[in-house]
Amino acid sequence: MDKVKPVTIGIIALLLILLVFNFVPSVNPIKTKNLKIAQESQSITLSSESQESSTMHEDLSQNNADSIQKNIDFLKAKIERLKQENTENLAKEQEKLAKLQEQTPLQNTTTKTATIPLEVAQTPQTLESNLAQITTQSSAIPQCVRHKPQLAIIIDDIGSNAQYQALKRISFKLTPSLFPKGKANPDTPKIAKNAPSYMVHLPLEAINFYQKEHEWLFVGDSKTKIKQRIQNIKKDFPNLAYINNHTGSKFTQDIESMTLLLEALNASAINFVDSKTIGNTQSSAAYAKVSYIPNNPCQQTPLVRDVFLDNNLEIPAITKQLILAVQIAKTKGYAIAIGHPHKETFMALKNAEDYLSKSGVELVYIHEIITP
Repeated sequence: MDKVKPVTIGIIALLLILLVFNFVPSVNPIKTKNLKIAQESQSITLSSESQESSTMHEDLSQNNADSIQKNIDFLKAKIERLKQENTENLAKEQEKLAKLQEQTPLQNTTTKTATIPLEVAQTPQTLESNLAQITTQSSAIPQCVRHKPQLAIIIDDIGSNAQYQALKRISFKLTPSLFPKGKANPDTPKIAKNAPSYMVHLPLEAINFYQKEHEWLFVGDSKTKIKQRIQNIKKDFPNLAYINNHTGSKFTQDIESMTLLLEALNASAINFVDSKTIGNTQSSAAYAKVSYIPNNPCQQTPLVRDVFLDNNLEIPAITKQLILAVQIAKTKGYAIAIGHPHKETFMALKNAEDYLSKSGVELVYIHEIITP
């Protein structure tokens, strides 16, 4: 038994060595070489594909840039062609118009308007030219023609926005006469900015009446003072064209004071509407000394009040005066009536809306009156 052990052990050791060598994987040089070649080939392929992709991207970008540039060039050419065609068409239309004007002598404004053919007005420039021509001719010859007798109703003593809003609730045309801007009436210039037509109601000295909240012009005031007063009012109301007098029974009787006032009004392009607060007013005599320069060419004579509506504040009495104003308008072609912002006056005017609409007279603003 002792002799066998060393031999047995040696055999077992040998078997173990052989067994170990059988399980160690052998390295095949050919396979290793082939694997390396494959990896290199794959690397080359990937590099090639990357280069090809980059080249394709560059080609695509270049193609897009070329396409955009072609579109830009096309649009530029199109715009230039349209400009040229428009210039040529305009020249042709102007030539047509010139020939038509040579062939048809134009005698007056009506004929000129009728002989402009519709096909000529195809361009904005031609339309604008024709419109300017017609407008100039029309303004040069005012059409001072009344189609109906005219009635202008002035509402004096407007000093607040509440009074103006009450006036606006009447459906027909009323001309507000606003007090000049002052401590008692600071907002009248703002009212004027929104009014389609307005006047200023200038306080002038009365025989037996005075209100301390207003700034007055008195008989004997200097030319400088009167002129400065009117200039200050014009600054507050830049587009003011008409003034009528608040009271003034004493001032309007004085021809020297009225002459100075009319001179100052002329210098500021303002026309005087005589409220005629006294029968002996000297406005007509003053106009004999001072030229009357109408703001409206159709008003060749100065404007004077015909009827006071509300000396009596009973509604039937106001309505009677309104009917009288309509009758005067039908007799002489136009009439001027003056009322005040009393609730009775507004109620009477509101009640008379239907009557006035059927009366045969046209309700107008003061600047729309046409005098004989």
